[in-house]
Amino acid sequence: MTSIRYIICDLDGVVWNGDSFIEGSVEAITQLQRGGASVWFVTNNSNKPPSHYVQRLSDAGVDQAHQLLTSAQAAATLIECDERVLICAGPGVEQAVSEAGGAPIANTEDAVGERIDAVIVGLHTEFDYRRLDRAARAVRSGARLIGTNSDTTFPTATGEAPGGGAILAAVEAATGREALLAGKPHAPMAAAVAERVGPEFLPENAVMIGDRYSTDGRFAAELGCRFIAVSSGVKPDDEDVVVWKRVPCLADAAQHVVGDC
Repeated sequence: MTSIRYIICDLDGVVWNGDSFIEGSVEAITQLQRGGASVWFVTNNSNKPPSHYVQRLSDAGVDQAHQLLTSAQAAATLIECDERVLICAGPGVEQAVSEAGGAPIANTEDAVGERIDAVIVGLHTEFDYRRLDRAARAVRSGARLIGTNSDTTFPTATGEAPGGGAILAAVEAATGREALLAGKPHAPMAAAVAERVGPEFLPENAVMIGDRYSTDGRFAAELGCRFIAVSSGVKPDDEDVVVWKRVPCLADAAQHVVGDC
């Protein structure tokens, strides 16, 4: 079997659930790294800037935590320089748009009537009817609709909570438009991973570890690598996905992978 050099690792439901790290996850990451694998964290959670997740991993003792990509960063690759982008999402999307050269526009009363080139929808804990109305008006006026991801839920310590995909579904329903999706399992995120990891990245040397079959499993297929499914997050939601191994958690996944590194 081809040796494993790269681990593409989800965060929510794999490394942590809500505020709590899943037992053994930090130790598993260290084990993978010491075994010779380069671990990259790829999350569909767009709410916080990457620095938030990097700091959280670093504080827990994870090395090379900066090797991380969010769906907000993937969505920002779909924005042209100087485009005015209505942010129907958290601060992670606002920062990503700014860093990409776009002009983020807050979803406030002042945004109504202004020229908007694109609307990006992601997880937004302050989402309400007025924000939905402004986003829908911008899209109906010609703005492109971009979704950071389509995950309708994400795992927490107390069960599944509504995700960015649930908010996006409301905007799509209000506009009759289908969003261009950026995060896992879609091409913009795959392209972002390939660019960040570098030209030495080969799918046959990589494994995706995740809990959600419809995103993590299909993202593995998009990349062309193998998929290890963990049961520490959401329940399996796409039985058509090809799974290399099914294990309870990241610690068990590491045991399978280290011998192949």
